[in-house]
Amino acid sequence: MKYDMHLIMNTHWDREYRWSFRETQMRLMEAGDILIDTMEKDSRFKYFHPDSQASFLEDYLELRPENKERVHKLVGEGRILAGPWYTLPAEFLVSGEALTRNLLMGHRIAGDMGGVMKCAYNIFSWGQVSQLPQIYRQFGMDTILFYRGIDQSKLDKLEFWWEAPDGSRAMGHTFGSYHRLNFWVYVYGPYIKGLVQEGSPSSGSFSIESIRDGGGVLVHMSDDASKDDINFHTLNQPKANSIDAAMQGMQTLLDSVKDISSTSNLLFLQGFDQENPDPIVPDLIDQINERIDYGKIHISSLPQYVKKVRAELEETGKDKDLVTMTGEMLSVESNGDAFAPLYVGVFSARMPLKLMNDDAQYRLEKWAEPAACWQKLIGGEYPETVLRMAWKNILQNQQHDGIGGCHVDRIQLAMEERYREANDISEAVTRDALKALTAQIDFSNLGDKEIGVTVFNSTLTVRQEVVEFVVDVPHEWGMRKIPGHHYKVPMMVEVFDADGNEVRAQICGIEDDSVYAYLKYGSAFNFDSTRIKIAIDADVPAMGWSSFKVVPKQAASRPVDLICSEPNVLENEFLRAMIHGDGTVNLLDKQTDEIYCGLNAFEDEGECGGPLTHVTPNEPGLYSTNDQPASIALVQNGPLCSTLRVERDWLLPEGLDAERRIHVPHGAEWVDYGALKRSAVKKAVKLVTEITLRRDSRRLEFSTSVENTVKDHRLRVLFPSGLEKASVCHVDSPYDVVERGIAIPDSTGWYEEAAKTLPTSSFVDVSDGTNGLAVMHAGLSEYEVTDNKQRAIALTLLRCFGTAGNPSETHQDQALAQCQGTHVFKYAVQPHAGGWQQAGVVAEALCFNAPLRVAECTPHKGSLPQVHSFFTADDDRLVLSALKQAEHEDALVLRGYNPTREDLDVTITLPENIAAVEQVTLEEKAFETLSVSNGSVSLKVGKGEIVNLLLK
Repeated sequence: MKYDMHLIMNTHWDREYRWSFRETQMRLMEAGDILIDTMEKDSRFKYFHPDSQASFLEDYLELRPENKERVHKLVGEGRILAGPWYTLPAEFLVSGEALTRNLLMGHRIAGDMGGVMKCAYNIFSWGQVSQLPQIYRQFGMDTILFYRGIDQSKLDKLEFWWEAPDGSRAMGHTFGSYHRLNFWVYVYGPYIKGLVQEGSPSSGSFSIESIRDGGGVLVHMSDDASKDDINFHTLNQPKANSIDAAMQGMQTLLDSVKDISSTSNLLFLQGFDQENPDPIVPDLIDQINERIDYGKIHISSLPQYVKKVRAELEETGKDKDLVTMTGEMLSVESNGDAFAPLYVGVFSARMPLKLMNDDAQYRLEKWAEPAACWQKLIGGEYPETVLRMAWKNILQNQQHDGIGGCHVDRIQLAMEERYREANDISEAVTRDALKALTAQIDFSNLGDKEIGVTVFNSTLTVRQEVVEFVVDVPHEWGMRKIPGHHYKVPMMVEVFDADGNEVRAQICGIEDDSVYAYLKYGSAFNFDSTRIKIAIDADVPAMGWSSFKVVPKQAASRPVDLICSEPNVLENEFLRAMIHGDGTVNLLDKQTDEIYCGLNAFEDEGECGGPLTHVTPNEPGLYSTNDQPASIALVQNGPLCSTLRVERDWLLPEGLDAERRIHVPHGAEWVDYGALKRSAVKKAVKLVTEITLRRDSRRLEFSTSVENTVKDHRLRVLFPSGLEKASVCHVDSPYDVVERGIAIPDSTGWYEEAAKTLPTSSFVDVSDGTNGLAVMHAGLSEYEVTDNKQRAIALTLLRCFGTAGNPSETHQDQALAQCQGTHVFKYAVQPHAGGWQQAGVVAEALCFNAPLRVAECTPHKGSLPQVHSFFTADDDRLVLSALKQAEHEDALVLRGYNPTREDLDVTITLPENIAAVEQVTLEEKAFETLSVSNGSVSLKVGKGEIVNLLLK
């Protein structure tokens, strides 16, 4: 057979990994200069792929703005294939909305440069989310090339069909040996090394002698200021080219792919990490073509390759014989390919960064953008520029090695600052918008010494819950003043809703403060205030607000029923939580009479792995807080919310007693230095957990502070469900809820051990069909459901190690990866009848992570009502993902998704000033005009479908 061999000139460019961004960018400047010069001078170097990310070119042009026209010309001609992504994310560690915004920003930047590569080259993520085919199809791409996460045992060919939950179908395409760098390994590497291979293709390498003999020069900075850089570099390329070595490798490469390719089109790739494009490759190709008789190799593009593969499959009818796969791709590597492990350790590496990422996403997606849209709907301006800046900061951090936690410490510092900047923007936008709305709500019903409060809800769920906030009572009102004692007597408040009905209220705290009032023009003034923290039982409509009147009084408090009415017990209508002496909780679900015992137990074991894998020492040293006494105190009690605090100083080993150099426990690189075990020297780790139950709440909430003083360990919190008949769990994932088996397969002989820990976005649910237990969390991205009778849901809080990098390049002494210092983790547990859908777990988790916001104000007239909803949906199974401004026109986009496997008929009520609605793709391409009738629009949302409405 004659083969059409497509060589993809690419690089795998990690924006931040081994070096800081600025150092990496300077290396990129060299690579970009070589690339542009080569492509302009040599027409044979026809195409180049900057790893499917637009940031590659954006970062280059920041340092080389004088080359803008040259770059745009090459992009416009389709020679440099830019995008479709902005950066290359780790899909399971970011939100579905973040994946969409990454593609939108990549399309915007690449489009402005001259064109977007419409090919789904997805080689960067540790596993692939279930909705990826639908996401790509909504961006106009129908073929996905990737390798991590696929179960190769189910395939006999590289090509297959992949279906998303909604039925969206894309052609999947995996790779043979060495994946994105097979040509580099088998052909180019031997060629430039001048070595005929013996054994594996990586068996030969340069030596100091071969570099010297080839005219190369090795240079290393060896002064004290450069002590962190231990590596040598060549400033010129040694001339050791061997066409004989290349031809031997070419035959090996051909043999590795020809039998598993369904067509005569073969895919070869040159994409090594941070690789400069080498101008000699066209000459190498010419030499190879002169020597082969089984086809021709040429520099091609991914879109060309995909087009030819699909055409040949359709012409031959082989497309009908391809295997169909469904759902997420989250399988470990079993067949021994060194470049394909799933590496589940990334789901818990540098957990503080993952918490910051989750917080930044929620602030931006669930508050800043919706609040800005509300402001726009009443005539305000949408702050597009600053919100795009916030997204850019977050997306830069979400490149896979960043959010995956594989990088050196220097990068963590930069990421933390980007998250802080994103949060600064999100909070400023949110506050400005909600304050502007509050100023237009009519509070003319307030008396002189009464305070207006508005509670905002950014979800599509009607919220009936206890919300806490502060109000300021000016000292001049004279409510609490006692001569010589200064405002220290009890005070009460009465709270009324918009209809004048009194609502339940609880004072949670009182303190005196001096408060500033900043004028729009002119200087500020301050006044002394009694700041009262209040909890009220609020009823807030979807996507809107409810306003209340707060009346401070000197009257005595009224008798009330307390949530904590007996020692160490919290109880409301639905739950009864009994806290034991060791801090664990027995939780009674009063609706089902099911008791869940031993909740919120902590376990700690040794860690000798690194960012890619969790590895326990030879002697793991497992510690548990079970049966270990703790101090328990009641810190807040009332009719609406009560909190118990559990404290302990937990003695744990300070680290490991042996040094280790390589952190992946398989493959030729693994070396075990000594009998690794946990140290006999111990330090105290302070654990403080506040357990809160609110009136009418179905979830028990936890906030745990950990003062981490020890190293090389993994800390987890466990919630035994006792549901031993449960065989699966359900976990949320970008735009979906997925089902995963609990049983761990026997992985004896596999290259990579079967995964016990897996990713989660905001909840894990275990159910036996009759009863269930959901654990929801704020950013704790790794879980395990234990494969035993306990069926415990274990959330990883910290996994601490001292390295960065990968098996072949390990960076030692990375102190920040040890996660020292104080960290706060928030999570909640919800027992329920039936499964996750019946219990409304998705909505509960969203409400847990997107708390209500509150603004207070003085009396004033306004044009807006005290209770208002911008949008409602009559089926709460539709999950709101975004309310944002459209990318390219003066309109809004409302996005939601259906996580169930049932079709939904949904009616959405709209603001009065929305006159037209179009259904659009994620790329915001319109494909259907919807009818607006009586201020609402009706549509069918298919099972697993992501739906996008353009509102004008």
